[in-house]
Amino acid sequence: MPTLALRFEAKVDRSGDHHMWMGSRKADGSGKIDIGGKSVLARRVAWELAAGPLSPGQRIRACSEPSCVRIEHLAVEGDDGGEPSARPRTRAPRGVGSKRQLRPGVWKLTVSAGTYPDGRQRRVSRTVSARNTGTAARLLAEFSAEINVSPPADTRDLSRITLDTAVEMFLTEYLQAEKGREGKTISDYRKLHLHWFSPELGRRRVQDIEQHDMDQLFGRMRVAGLSRSRMNQARSLYAPLFRWAKRRHMTTRDPMLGFQLPTSSAVSRERTPPEVEELCILLSEAVRLIPDVAPVLGLGAVTGMRRGELLAVRRSNVAWDHRQIRVEGSVSETKQVKGTKTRHERAVPIDEESLSMLRRHCEEMDARAAELGAAVDDDTFVFSLDPDCKRPMSPDYVTKRVAIRKDHLGIAEKHPETIALENAALALYRQTPSTRSGITGPAPKGGMSFQRIGEKLGRTERWAAMAVAAAERREQAQAANRGLSFDGSILALRKFTSSELLDAGFNIALVAQRQGHGAQVLIKHYSKGRKSADRRAAEHLGRVVHQR
Repeated sequence: MPTLALRFEAKVDRSGDHHMWMGSRKADGSGKIDIGGKSVLARRVAWELAAGPLSPGQRIRACSEPSCVRIEHLAVEGDDGGEPSARPRTRAPRGVGSKRQLRPGVWKLTVSAGTYPDGRQRRVSRTVSARNTGTAARLLAEFSAEINVSPPADTRDLSRITLDTAVEMFLTEYLQAEKGREGKTISDYRKLHLHWFSPELGRRRVQDIEQHDMDQLFGRMRVAGLSRSRMNQARSLYAPLFRWAKRRHMTTRDPMLGFQLPTSSAVSRERTPPEVEELCILLSEAVRLIPDVAPVLGLGAVTGMRRGELLAVRRSNVAWDHRQIRVEGSVSETKQVKGTKTRHERAVPIDEESLSMLRRHCEEMDARAAELGAAVDDDTFVFSLDPDCKRPMSPDYVTKRVAIRKDHLGIAEKHPETIALENAALALYRQTPSTRSGITGPAPKGGMSFQRIGEKLGRTERWAAMAVAAAERREQAQAANRGLSFDGSILALRKFTSSELLDAGFNIALVAQRQGHGAQVLIKHYSKGRKSADRRAAEHLGRVVHQR
């Protein structure tokens, strides 16, 4: 059994000026504790634990806070044979506050605690529900303790803040610092605001923005043909933004209250995952064109792991004897290792051939490290561009390398405007070289240098070089007449794994667990009907209907 002192101390909060009793209380807010089946005032126990036993006629007088058990705030009244002495009338210490009943059951609590940096008195009020005076006094004490330990409120005039400033504060101070959102999420929200909302509303005060303003801009997004998911992303930014702004007293209204997302006019294009033979083309072309990331794509095809999860695999995560990989982290866009998307770890079994592929890849990394004088241990990353494999491969690097492969296969998905610009860059590159009279330096490889192409099209020299290369790869793919039209992204590997396992008859719960998400997410986003399964379904129905 714990001693009385330990029991007592476990119920005391000594973080503030008042040492608050957090256990049971009487109606007037005084703390109480059970000792031997009897209820004893907590402040009396505090005094006796510190100064020794009291006589039956002595009482402990509390300060203005009934729940306080700090010895310096207590005093003894009365003696062994007499009546307790009258409590002197003392003024409550600064910061205790006042309470006023607004109506039955509703009280207004006000606390004064110092001054703001500009010299104004710091007075904070709160409206609470309390059945009686004792409950209101207890709530006032808790409110006073909360205010006295909290820093002074922001004295900036937030009522005149513009939407651009409010969005930046919301993204950095709230979503990133307080909620811990990923850097890519913050960046995507910022780009969305700057492109669609900032030109019209960015310089206006938050409190001046009304519902029709938001409806008008969402309507423009609809006319522009943005998808529903894109508009839903905008709603996911501005709905919590205005709630946050209202709490910060930037505005008194919420223009997103009751907002309904408009119907998207975009015609959705089904992105089907590759068939087995198409997957073989993807992987073989990866080995030929982008051998540095080909093992990443091979492992993704047999495990269905997310891109960040693939790059976060360490050698210690591979159980070679049990033929499985422990998925316990993910690599972000900034190459920081974090937890998985669902915050759950899982084990993914793999086949012997895939395990052999990983073993060969690790041996190649060991040979590279030895050649460069580096050392590789079991805690290093399986996929890395560094000689010692201490840092994981960047997700953005993998995506860019996959884009090269998609260009070579002719399955890159680009906007028509982008394709037109790239074709224009290639035409300028192939035009007849101009006379170079008076021009020094080496002649450009094409009819026009990349620098001049970029200047003519309003882009950079680097963009011009990449655009010309992309246009040439697209020409080669069209000349080869492959006729490929499947999704060749990294995400397509994950969709391929899900669809292949479900088509093969594996249990949906098993597939979802292997992929690291729930069954509903699997059905909605990752299980896609492929042409091969559709053909088998047609043959089955034909046999049943025609009794073949």
